[in-house]
Amino acid sequence: MRITHDAIKEWPIDLEFQDNGNTACAVQPPITLGDVLYVIHSSLHRQITHQDWARLSISKETEIARAYTRRWQSVPSSAEVEASRGVKRVDYLLDKHVFKGLIRTLVEDDCWKLITL
Repeated sequence: MRITHDAIKEWPIDLEFQDNGNTACAVQPPITLGDVLYVIHSSLHRQITHQDWARLSISKETEIARAYTRRWQSVPSSAEVEASRGVKRVDYLLDKHVFKGLIRTLVEDDCWKLITL
């Protein structure tokens, strides 16, 4: 299952079955809502690289830096810790970071688009 978002096209979110030798049969278990939410959250909360930052225009840098500042200031109890972790992929969503849902795309099988507000 692949999940994409227009604001972060360079980072599609892939959810794949991982058989660690625990599954005796060839049938893959169903993907749960918890699986989907977990992989979206963990992917969006990965730090960006210096190369990612260098690819941004000055205006995009400013927008993302502001989103980053709003994000870490929104959690006063751990603001210092969160600020030290740097810019994350979620900051590229700017103010549209609230999960609204997924819609299936017609581009390819098992491809979904992440909708945020």
